[in-house]
Amino acid sequence: MLDILGQPPVTLALLALAIFLGGTMKGISGIGLPIITMSIIFTFDLLPAKDTIAFVVMPILVTNLWQAIRSSGWMETLKEHWLLIAVFLPCLFLGSRMLAGMDTKGVFLVLGCIVAAFAASNMWKPHLDPLTPRTRLWAGPLAGVTGGLLGGLSTVWGPPIIMYLVMLRLPKDVWVRAVALVYVTGAVPLAAFYWSNGVLNPSNVWLSTAACVPGMAGILAGERIRRHINEEAFRRAMLVLLFLIGLNLIRRAVF
Repeated sequence: MLDILGQPPVTLALLALAIFLGGTMKGISGIGLPIITMSIIFTFDLLPAKDTIAFVVMPILVTNLWQAIRSSGWMETLKEHWLLIAVFLPCLFLGSRMLAGMDTKGVFLVLGCIVAAFAASNMWKPHLDPLTPRTRLWAGPLAGVTGGLLGGLSTVWGPPIIMYLVMLRLPKDVWVRAVALVYVTGAVPLAAFYWSNGVLNPSNVWLSTAACVPGMAGILAGERIRRHINEEAFRRAMLVLLFLIGLNLIRRAVF
């Protein structure tokens, strides 16, 4: 059978479907593209582990950049969260340097319990007030430090930052823009690291680049769906997704 981009047509079709579904979730919620895409790929054994990671690198970059800058309010979002981003990047580097001597399973277990408990408590008491400006002065950098260290250790930087943004009770479109802006600042150096260590390389970069097409199609579909979701339903959906992320971190630690 004729291979295209190094893969049989049936495999390419399944990969396109996986990244489309991941993009749709990200279009709705701002998060979830790598989790959904990689889960489908691993379930059906479509690619080896390293090639799976490489496959999502370019779509992560492109989709986050799209969601971060397509709105006229992205500069305001940058001004709002610059301190979080400023501490996030050096801590991402520091975490990657600490990786060799750390037990990442222990990190996953502790973080998973915290994330799941946070999401569950917010679903139980959904009408808590958003963080005050004074609290945000230290809570934002704390989320950046925690997310950066965890991202360097494991490539999973989202949960601490998502928890912080949930506590701000942002409108859904502002939420998506804020998540994308923070994520793209981490995705750029992470992509460079993967290129330097050979995970992303000339043999798989074209497949990852081609994946941006169905990924962006999913983003556009998800954004259309998001327009029809009210703010409270959106927030509760994010808490459910955060709870599932917490459970998945616990699973990765235990099994």
